[in-house]
Amino acid sequence: MRASQTKVEKALTCDVLVVGAGLAGLRAAYDCAAAGLRVVLAVKGGLCSGASFYPLTAGLGSQLAMNEADKPLYMEEVLECGDGLADPELVKVLIDDIDREAPRLTEIGILPDIYVNTGRPACFAKRQRKLAVWRGWSEIRGRAREIFAGLDQLTLMEHCDLLRLIQSDGRIAGALLCDRDEKLYTVHTGCVILATGGYCGLYKHSLNTPDVCGIGHSVALDAGAELINMEFMQFIPGLTAPRYQTLFNEYSLIHVTAMENDAGEDVLRQWLPADVSAEECLQDRAMHGPFTTADKSWYFDVSIMADAIRRHSESGVTLHYDEGVFTDKNPYCEKFVPFLLSVGVDLRKENISIAPFAHCANGGIRIDKDGATSVPGLFAAGEAAGGVHGADRHGGLATAASIVFGARSAAAAARYVRAQAAVPEFSDEQAVAALMDWLDRGSGTVSGEEVQQKIGEILWYRGNVLRSGDALREGIEQLEALQKEYAPLSEKAGSSLRRNVQVFHGLRTAQVLLHAMLSREESRGPHYRADFPERNDALTGKKIVLRETDGHLEIAGI
Repeated sequence: MRASQTKVEKALTCDVLVVGAGLAGLRAAYDCAAAGLRVVLAVKGGLCSGASFYPLTAGLGSQLAMNEADKPLYMEEVLECGDGLADPELVKVLIDDIDREAPRLTEIGILPDIYVNTGRPACFAKRQRKLAVWRGWSEIRGRAREIFAGLDQLTLMEHCDLLRLIQSDGRIAGALLCDRDEKLYTVHTGCVILATGGYCGLYKHSLNTPDVCGIGHSVALDAGAELINMEFMQFIPGLTAPRYQTLFNEYSLIHVTAMENDAGEDVLRQWLPADVSAEECLQDRAMHGPFTTADKSWYFDVSIMADAIRRHSESGVTLHYDEGVFTDKNPYCEKFVPFLLSVGVDLRKENISIAPFAHCANGGIRIDKDGATSVPGLFAAGEAAGGVHGADRHGGLATAASIVFGARSAAAAARYVRAQAAVPEFSDEQAVAALMDWLDRGSGTVSGEEVQQKIGEILWYRGNVLRSGDALREGIEQLEALQKEYAPLSEKAGSSLRRNVQVFHGLRTAQVLLHAMLSREESRGPHYRADFPERNDALTGKKIVLRETDGHLEIAGI
């Protein structure tokens, strides 16, 4: 560790620090600046990043109620989909506010189109609803950059990581940041909005960019906030070949005639019970992108993962299609073949292979209806936040939640800032010293690169769509062993403090994930336990809440 990495390059002062520049972060930062607050927007990557701007997907959308009369039906569906684990108050806020917030996307450079007839209900929905859809990431980035450059109250710090939050008198006092030149910055502020995204980027195979890596969850735990519903996350099929990490179109499964591993074995039929046909399974699976245990489709994903574990192979299964995939005019299907062509895959000339990819977190940092956490001055929004979604989640609600709670956290942050008499003070030198003490652990026998690779493999094989108590316990033991070996400040870890701390946070968040999965001894929504394959009615409404006390993880709820 270089001596320069223990010195503060610059101390910044602002009213609100927003961390992350996906949908939630952009919304929160813009609204805070428009309200006259001094804002620092710290972004791990560049402006317009994270899962909100995943490059290998054709577009994103938010689901809106058809009209006022539809809102109670919409809420009923969302709560049923959440299977007793979504917060009704947060769901009501989401459905009420999204009508107002979707048109406001133009303020941050996004120009949505509103569709009424989309060809089928959104994933897990029972009725078709309006859908606000946007595309064209490069154009959006250009407009957003111009808009944010014009916000005099906002300081943009790109390629800059959050290392740790700083507290004084039990509330937020600031934060430590590190940029790509390894320069340290302190931010003196009484208010922080974490819009750091989810944790799916920790998985070896993920339909996320690498910056979606769970830093915010670890930082929030350390600050005293709680995590909720972490065991519920979405896995969707992604291409393993010929164009790795490309988003798959699940509706095309109605045209699949066979799915084989690279040994030529029919993977699905080996798993199906006598009373479920492959056609039934694939028809159910075509109705939603994410994996769930709520219908007969679950055999599809679990059979692929079981084969991957059995053969320790990550190549997935190869799909064989009938001619209908080229002629189907359903809006959900007809753009699939052209989309593949746009990324260099000609389905008439080559087969595609798929496997379960980590896609989106349904749980996260526990918030209230204003995005506030249990820590005064700390707010969260977007995929980093938890409680809005339960077990399964309607398609289009992750983006809707980002927009809605990005706006609500900004409004609440403005109220909080104006109500505070003064920001708690701290010494820059003491803050850096405390960070170094926190990081001074481990034997220093493994590199950050090794740890990151092992985290990805452990999570993909043990915390995927197919889970069991034995596998989860083994995964936790492996992660704990890595934590004892990994020393973020050691020579073996590498010279980049920024990367070393990211790995440190990733290790912490990965352990939280597996502990949450181990604690829920049932199968519900996207959480499938082979040793507890049935849904347990007694656990409906029982939420797993995680907190950290004196450095030790505590599990509450179940």
